[in-house]
Amino acid sequence: MTFSEEVQRIFQCNYVIPARERGQLKVEVKAGDIHTKLGWTRRIPLVCAALSSQKLQRNVGVRLTEKKGPPSGQSPTVVFQYEILNSSDARGEDAKRQSSGIGLLDLYGIGAEVFKQLGGGEKYLQRERQELRFPAEEPVRPAKKEKA
Repeated sequence: MTFSEEVQRIFQCNYVIPARERGQLKVEVKAGDIHTKLGWTRRIPLVCAALSSQKLQRNVGVRLTEKKGPPSGQSPTVVFQYEILNSSDARGEDAKRQSSGIGLLDLYGIGAEVFKQLGGGEKYLQRERQELRFPAEEPVRPAKKEKA
């Protein structure tokens, strides 16, 4: 588990889930509190970066609305305030992306049938490599002498 994933897990389990259960619309967290819960030393910048990340917001279903603290934004006293999105809001962005066209998972295995007909992907690549010729590999043919 990456450091960012650990921050996300602590934030979600200790702040977001309990806030949702209480019916809260907002949640606040201090970077130093997360840092302490993780038992880390001198990793405040990492905690602040993780709490600011779009990935955390998307995965947990929150939206960062305010960040209070020193101008550097890298202090245990930085307070992050989030709006808690309901599950339909959190999934709304994914739905917009999917409705706009074909998603990556829709393309999974699209060439499987073609490669199957060609004897499998590995055999196809081996045949292609055997037939591959580069100009430097071509035998040099002597130039024809022109009759004067």
